[in-house]
This record gives sequence, structure tokens and C-alpha cells, in this order.
Amino acid sequence: MPSSASAPVVLIHGLFGHLHDDRILGAFGDTPVHAPDLVGYGSLVNKTAMGGTDNAGLTLRDQAKNIVKYIRRNKLDPVHLVGHSVGGAVAVLVAADYPDLVASLTSVEGNFTIEDAFWSAQLADKPDSEVEAIIDLYRSNPDAWIQDAGVTLNDWTQALAVSWIENQPASTIQAQARAVVSATSTDIYLGLVRMLLKSDMPFHLICGERSRTGWNVPDWVRELATSDTTIANTGHLMMAENPQAFANAILGAILQSATEGSR
Repeated sequence: MPSSASAPVVLIHGLFGHLHDDRILGAFGDTPVHAPDLVGYGSLVNKTAMGGTDNAGLTLRDQAKNIVKYIRRNKLDPVHLVGHSVGGAVAVLVAADYPDLVASLTSVEGNFTIEDAFWSAQLADKPDSEVEAIIDLYRSNPDAWIQDAGVTLNDWTQALAVSWIENQPASTIQAQARAVVSATSTDIYLGLVRMLLKSDMPFHLICGERSRTGWNVPDWVRELATSDTTIANTGHLMMAENPQAFANAILGAILQSATEGSR
């Protein structure tokens, strides 16, 4: 299994927003770091699932294939793959299906079970009009939306909240929510997680101190993980609360992967 501290980092964002913010990426210093949009988000807002006419049938494997295309197109492999929230589930599928592209895998409060995807499950079951209304509410008061997630308001986080909310239409949110519920509600997905944890691919866990108890990580995942890091004084959106601590936690995990080698 390839593992190198000099390999680039690829960040996979969650249900809302993106991670290609200058302050978030700049916290990684000289380490090359990429934060591509998933299908239906940002630069890919008009891109549909593979071969489809819309994103209604979007799957997490469609998203995984898109990340693989990005890695190959930019000749980045092997990469240190980092997935946040829903992006953590996408990262698992990339690593499971294309292990030669991945030097290490880091789940930042990534979805392991349907309990982690409770918000996605709620959105997945709502009519399109209700999801539109929810996003419109966030759009009308982005400060309240990001503050409710525990992020302190300042000029940067206010702008970040607007950017995150505007990075995808409501239709993408609902399609992605349905995709993660479908993927994580079966034993097949946890089987892939177990396979990766028992392989020689370093598998790291990162969470915020305030949100750690709400992250439904199976005990056996914590036992088998290469490392388990908690970022102090942060919650689920730790990259917005403390970008440097977020980057440091990821870089520390990568350094451990390089120094320890395979487990």
C-alpha cells in the first residue's frame, strides 16, 4: 500500500458547502491540498450522475467515481484522502474500490451508520418543496445557520456561511441525502469499512470535542483505527471554527501514517 508524507491531501466535503476556502486550504502550509466539488455542487452544479439526466438517482458511488476521476485527471495518486461527514462515506467507497489511489484514509466525523445520517434521513423523506423551503430559510439568515452549528461569527465565517449555502441547489441536497441514507443503511457498507480497517491502509478518525459523543462510531472501528484524534473546543464544523487545528489534526495523522507504515 503506498504511503508517503509528501503525497497530496484530497478533502471531500459534506452535505452542504465545500472545503476549497483559502483560509482552510492555507492552513495546510506547503502540503499540496485539493478540495474538489462533488457532483451537483459548485463547479459541478450542472453535472449530473453518470449517464443520467438529473441527480434524482445520484448514488455515493457516483460521487466516489467523480473523486477518482479528479485524482487521475490531476495525476495526484496516491493521495491522503480525507472525508468530512457525508464526504467520509464517499471516501470509504473510493478507498474500498480504488485502494491503489489511496495512501491513507481519514474520516472526519464521517457517516458510519444511519444514526450518523439522521439529518440526511430527515431531508430524504421530505417533499421537494419542503427541502426548498428549508434551504431558503438558511439562505435568508446564513448567520443564524452557521451560528447554530457552534461557529463564532466574524467577517470570515459570515462570508463562509453564505458561500456554503450557495454552493448547491436544494435538489442536490436532497439527492445527496437520499444517497447517503441508501449507502449507510446496509451491512454492506460497514463490511467495506471493516475490510479497510483490517487492510494495511492507515485509517484515521478525527472529531470535534463538542460533537464527539454524537458521532456514532462502532466500538470495533475505534479499536481498529490507526489513530483517533479529538480537536479541542470545536464541533462538527471544526474547519470553520479553527482551520489551523483542523489542518494540524489531518497532517498529524498523515505523519503517523508515514512513520508507522502499515499496521
